[in-house]
Amino acid sequence: MAEKREQWGSRLGFILASLGMAVGTGNIWRFPRVAGTNDGGAFLIAYLVANLIWAVPLLMMEMVMGKTTRFGTVGAFRDFIDRKSTWLGAWVGFTCLAIMFYYAVIMGWALRYFVYAVSGVIKAGVDSEALWNGFIGNPSQTILFHFIAILIGGFIVYRGVQGGLEKANKIMIPSLFICLLIAAIWAIAKPNAILGLDYLFVPKWASLGKADVWLNAFTQSAWSTGAGWALIATYAVYMKENEDIGVNSFMIVLGDASAAILAGMCVLPTVFALSATPDAAMEALKAGNTGLTFIYLAKLFPTMPGGQLVAAIFFLALTLAALSSLLPMIEVGVRNFMDAGFDRKKATIIISIGGFLLGVPSAYSVEFLNNQDMVWGVGLLISGLIYAYAAYKYGIDRTRNEIINKTSDIYVGKWWNYCIGLFPVMFAIIFGWWVWQSYTWYPDTWWNPLETYSPGTMVVQWVVSAVIWIILNNWLASWIKGSSPQLEALNVGAGIKEGK
Repeated sequence: MAEKREQWGSRLGFILASLGMAVGTGNIWRFPRVAGTNDGGAFLIAYLVANLIWAVPLLMMEMVMGKTTRFGTVGAFRDFIDRKSTWLGAWVGFTCLAIMFYYAVIMGWALRYFVYAVSGVIKAGVDSEALWNGFIGNPSQTILFHFIAILIGGFIVYRGVQGGLEKANKIMIPSLFICLLIAAIWAIAKPNAILGLDYLFVPKWASLGKADVWLNAFTQSAWSTGAGWALIATYAVYMKENEDIGVNSFMIVLGDASAAILAGMCVLPTVFALSATPDAAMEALKAGNTGLTFIYLAKLFPTMPGGQLVAAIFFLALTLAALSSLLPMIEVGVRNFMDAGFDRKKATIIISIGGFLLGVPSAYSVEFLNNQDMVWGVGLLISGLIYAYAAYKYGIDRTRNEIINKTSDIYVGKWWNYCIGLFPVMFAIIFGWWVWQSYTWYPDTWWNPLETYSPGTMVVQWVVSAVIWIILNNWLASWIKGSSPQLEALNVGAGIKEGK
């Protein structure tokens, strides 16, 4: 399987690709919307806590499994734990792909707005809300741009690691940060924009007592950094033997949080600056409109000198940011097919066609997209629990000492053990707390699987996915070809027999 010998050309290439994996529409489209609906400053505190105690440790564990096994999710869990646990890798991989199905739709939105900007549609006097509603309510357009997004992403992954993924991210990530910085500076300079900064950075301490603030903060952390997606685990398959795990994980989370806060400084001040009153701004934020970023930035750019050019650059950067995160999602599926003996080109075609077809419902209906975003966004926390289970089965101390600290530029101490060990407790508290509040607030509909944001719709979809992969476990274990020589060497060194 010659494809397995693909590697990143340099550490910079890996870091930029990893930042590209993390920095995307989760920062620019999702973060401002979720922060806006979850009391701003309080949400920001919960989000930063989640980054430190959930995202960083989880990214380290993902890198451990990808780098050590040199397999995608299915083979990694089969070899790192045991054959009976193969289905866990399939569940994690599918969760990532389930997000990819609708993520490509969001990239299509960004691409459409780039076309709007270039063609002069985004200009002074434009009714940006009507523009958004007109686009999102036209399935022929949303499905077309979804198709274009999948086509572009598939083409780059088709070309491979260095020829496609690494080169693309070296252009996309610096461009994105420059555009975000320009937009943030201009937004902050607008009248009343200071109210948006106040909302984002000054917490209402009582809001930290809300379960939904914490659940959404942990979900946003996972969604935005890529923790639990298996994206970094898949990229780690192509890491060099001496590549650092500890520092790289911190850099990814820090870079991602910086981009999210910059995006928040673009969007939230703009909402306050361009709303008739502060109350109107708050109403817009609390509505949680999926198109919040698109509506308000389309209002902001025409107020700038050279606004059409700035809008074109920004929405191009947003498209590139979405693309940089879409690529590893496609790669997660491609890597698993390659592990089963498919060549990269055939695997990419299969995943791209499947991604387009299964993303059509989200392109057709924003309500369906919102449901999938909630279900699989929280599902990422389940994936985090699965990675924590892998660490427990292998040995948390052994994982940290034999693998993480073996090549890390910083020493990763016992705090990592405690965070990983507390993952189930954190999830139980946050999710259980939210379910209880849902039951208290909506006793008649809290479990209805047809409700977009109910606990019932999540659990039903999670269970269906789990049952399918459990049934296919033995077949999946045999479907993946070969084994993990590096992991076998570690096990021999530790005196662990094969077939543990």
